[in-house]
Amino acid sequence: MHMNHLPKFIETLDIIESYIVTMKIETREVSVKSAATLFAVALDHAQGIKFCLSNSAYPSAFALLRVLFETYIRAMWLEKCADSEQLEKYINEDKLVSKTNGKLVFGDMVLEVEAAHDLPVYFCEIKNHAWSGLNSITHSGAIQLHRNFSGGSIQHCFGGDQINEAIEFSTMIACMSFAALCDLATNTNGEVESEKLMEFVQSWAFNK
Repeated sequence: MHMNHLPKFIETLDIIESYIVTMKIETREVSVKSAATLFAVALDHAQGIKFCLSNSAYPSAFALLRVLFETYIRAMWLEKCADSEQLEKYINEDKLVSKTNGKLVFGDMVLEVEAAHDLPVYFCEIKNHAWSGLNSITHSGAIQLHRNFSGGSIQHCFGGDQINEAIEFSTMIACMSFAALCDLATNTNGEVESEKLMEFVQSWAFNK
């Protein structure tokens, strides 16, 4: 199976880990503690995807793509969007609510994150175009069915291009989670480390 991106993905995560272990985030802000925790969880999910791909557990690796994306967006939302009441509901009741105490759907959370962080509408594009596919994979919908049945036998039918796409997506979210942690860190020159990492990543990914 064509997996030329996997060694570079492993190397990227190793670079991130080498920086993360020395990082300190000193704060009393609940929003920062919560966000930093979820950024770290996102990086753990990226590691999970790496482990699954390295061991040919392709259905599990792809099922984690939505989880990775959602963890990152929630972290971004906790850092800059949630007010004290929303934080309290999230931490103590495991509930996502809007500022008017209604239900907060994921699409609205993405919009809030893009506005608060002054980002382009990139995540909305993912939400609008890839979300249903990510859901199908995570919840064992038709996409998992088709990618694990050849028409005559039960077997993995994940192509090299699909695997590389998943790696690029995971790499992007991992790098953005790392950059977000660098921004919150109190003992590191995050900008320099983020730039070094992105230079390495751009040498092999996103250069079609």
